[in-house]
Amino acid sequence: MKSFLHIVKREFRMLFHNKSMFIFAVILPFVSILFFHTLLNKGVARDLPIAVVDLDNSSISRNIISQLNATPEIEVNFKPTSQLEGEILIEELKVYGLVIIPKNFGKKLKQGKQVSIINQFNGNLLLPSGLENKAFKRAIGTISASVNIQKQLKKGISINQAKANYQPIASSNHILSNPYTNYAYYLNSGFLTLFFQIFVILTTIYCFGTDLKYNKGEKLYSIGKGNLTTIILGKITPYTLWFSLVGLIMYFSMFIFKDFPLNGNKAIVLVALFLLIISSQAYAILFLSISKSFREALTFGSGFAAISLSFSGITFPVFGMPKVLQWVSQIFPFTHFFDLFLDQTQRGIPVYYSMYAILVLVVLTILPILLSFKKLKKMLIRGSFLQRI
Repeated sequence: MKSFLHIVKREFRMLFHNKSMFIFAVILPFVSILFFHTLLNKGVARDLPIAVVDLDNSSISRNIISQLNATPEIEVNFKPTSQLEGEILIEELKVYGLVIIPKNFGKKLKQGKQVSIINQFNGNLLLPSGLENKAFKRAIGTISASVNIQKQLKKGISINQAKANYQPIASSNHILSNPYTNYAYYLNSGFLTLFFQIFVILTTIYCFGTDLKYNKGEKLYSIGKGNLTTIILGKITPYTLWFSLVGLIMYFSMFIFKDFPLNGNKAIVLVALFLLIISSQAYAILFLSISKSFREALTFGSGFAAISLSFSGITFPVFGMPKVLQWVSQIFPFTHFFDLFLDQTQRGIPVYYSMYAILVLVVLTILPILLSFKKLKKMLIRGSFLQRI
């Protein structure tokens, strides 16, 4: 017990007095929280500028412009006199879309003829162009429905029947990922926790690596009286406690300050945070044990944490990946954490369905420690890495 407390006190001093450790564990986590909340402050893109060329200039065309302006995603900021002027605005990235209302549009519509409205947008800008096109279709769909229903009403058809005639099949949409269609909720949940994992891994590597880099591993081994379990627990406990506090502050910024949805079990969300911390620390110890130098260990740790994003399902769903990559994704703690996190926050799924993720995170905490135990012990007895870089 004395050896454990000795190592714990030693690490707490290092946490706040070692410059590099202080940056990794204290400054950068809070900078990342502030950065991502600022970056995605609104959560959903609003009032994207578009241009409208109104060649008809009728009451109907002006109503269409009003309907486009009423959609929350877009706003008519420019009214060029020609299609060419509008296309130049798109090329200069001043607008994300160009809507063209042709001549005699209102006249043809009153005559019962089919008319077209042109919508041009820059497909290279996937997010804004997709939102612009979606908003345009919704606005035009609403106007088309109104025109169709009015025609039926003039023929004596009831309002309910007119609606049914216009759209006999109604859609019921269920969004599986990002159900709130809010980019702050979805992306910040991923980015904040991913960077949190990166800092945990790098800090853990650094707390062991500094001893091994400067040939102090043998001294650490003697302080722990040759008990590797005591040494590991003594080294990581201060950082586990510290990052638990940082994680709670991160959660506070998400669920209280930014009002992220929390529809599931709050206790399980806290358990998920703790499991992410200790599983990340376990992998950091594994990377230390297989590395020949401090630099190599940091490279393994940062690389592993960074590619966790690709296998987490944030950028591309795991179930859509080839089978081999689906299997590979299972070795990343962040994959299971993020699935568990979304289940218990945005999806509100019963805890029973999250047990698999919890069990895998426990396994991914134990297994890396077991794999690294003998090699780490030999490294501490030797006192340093094989290479001093």
